[in-house]
Amino acid sequence: MNALTNRQEWWRAAARRVWLPTAEEMAALDRAATGSGSIPERALIENAGREVARLVQHRWPEGRVVALAGSGHNGADALVALRTLSAWGREVTAVRCGSKPPEPDVLLGWRIPVADPEELPIHTNGAAVLLDGILGTGLSAAPREPQASIIETVNSTGVPIVAVDGPSGANFSTGAVPGACIHATLTVAFGWPKLGLLRFPARARCGDVLAVEIGFPPPDQTPGARAITAAWVAEDMLRPRAANAHKGSAGYLTLVAGQPGMAGAAVLAARAAVRGGVGIVRVVSAPENREIVQTAVPEAVFVPWDSLDGVAESTAWADAIALGPGLGCEPARMALVDHVLEARGEKPALLDADGLNLWEGRADTLAEALGGAALLTPHPGEMARLLGRPLDEIVADPPGAAREASERFHATVLLKGAPSWVAEVGAPLRVTTLLTAALATGGMGDVLTGLAGAYLAAGLTPADAASAALMVTGISALDAPQAIGHSAADVPERLAGARAALEGERLPQWQSVLIALPAAGDEVGA
Repeated sequence: MNALTNRQEWWRAAARRVWLPTAEEMAALDRAATGSGSIPERALIENAGREVARLVQHRWPEGRVVALAGSGHNGADALVALRTLSAWGREVTAVRCGSKPPEPDVLLGWRIPVADPEELPIHTNGAAVLLDGILGTGLSAAPREPQASIIETVNSTGVPIVAVDGPSGANFSTGAVPGACIHATLTVAFGWPKLGLLRFPARARCGDVLAVEIGFPPPDQTPGARAITAAWVAEDMLRPRAANAHKGSAGYLTLVAGQPGMAGAAVLAARAAVRGGVGIVRVVSAPENREIVQTAVPEAVFVPWDSLDGVAESTAWADAIALGPGLGCEPARMALVDHVLEARGEKPALLDADGLNLWEGRADTLAEALGGAALLTPHPGEMARLLGRPLDEIVADPPGAAREASERFHATVLLKGAPSWVAEVGAPLRVTTLLTAALATGGMGDVLTGLAGAYLAAGLTPADAASAALMVTGISALDAPQAIGHSAADVPERLAGARAALEGERLPQWQSVLIALPAAGDEVGA
């Protein structure tokens, strides 16, 4: 358990398969598990509460523990934790926060002091930690009284709070916080983290998140989303390269990028492709960019985009095509993109930035133009233009937008954000878990394009290329000495080291912990 103190390395220890169910999906999984006789409901409550007690004892080994127990199962989980800590010798108190005691009776005859909500200030004063079992996972509206006032009182105490499964007041499916909401120091999620807890503003209310295994059987009906974890990427996507590998087996990438004055976008993407392990990258760009590109990326082959024969030959030569960074939206660029997509045949293509903006107003033709395997990597603004919808609708429901675009354009879609979403037709959503402000800088999308393009050229599927690129760039950004002032130009040089760390020896799986997510802090603009 000592690894729990090294938060910078938490990404290493996640399990390979981590589902991200909505509250409704988790309730269905719970009913299926208990209804089938696989595991009694009472056993799940007992396991959950004891895991909370174990983690509390590790992080706060001394002082009084107060459980805020509502009427639902989260209240029962909190009382099991309290009873367990009492058995271990801790001073404890329970505070009633619901209209009735939770079912079932989990105190098992232990004489636990139980106080009324009016006495809350007395019992929280001097406490070492509070357990939030006020409300359950099914919340869809603002908490009502008296729970809303209890939440506000608890937040004002300054005492560390452990949220049982998730912070009371947050929507576990959407991440919305419609009213009063616990601001936790640590969230202990049961089975798997609920999808809404990875979305802002709920993510900022969770503190650190530890998802613990409590005995659920494998789901018969798989949830609609799963986490992109280090173990999944390392074991299923980025395998070590053979000792007798050559540049041809590493993959050839043609990158179409960089109008005059935007050579930097082409440079960032090309450098990321090189550091990502591509065999050779050809950069198709404005003739004015030749000296800049070949000076900054001497490994790259430069092809001026006004050479139709050169563009055609580069398209035929490549194993994958990446189009868009800094490309511009002039009619001539649309003709170039059309020419490349038509000439590529069945080779996978990645469209980013202006490679997507060029389709505004004619997105109904994009699916046909893409054909074959394709990866689209929009940010929310580009997604809004592609789908012809207001930006605030995309921001309000990014998983829905990613799924809609994937189905409409018959392509894999990586919708960038915090978190980012990877939608593949007929498959669960993939969701990033690495968050850092170091990613919030111009040019990071260009780096991601180059790296994902390299992985496409190496033979990964579009969904795997997107997932691996998100993980490796995320690890690289986590290594930034400072998040503010970090530059996208710093990232390519760290990509090889990030991949080596990913493929290297991972931390031992912590007892019962499926995934650990460091606190994300407050949402920008919240």
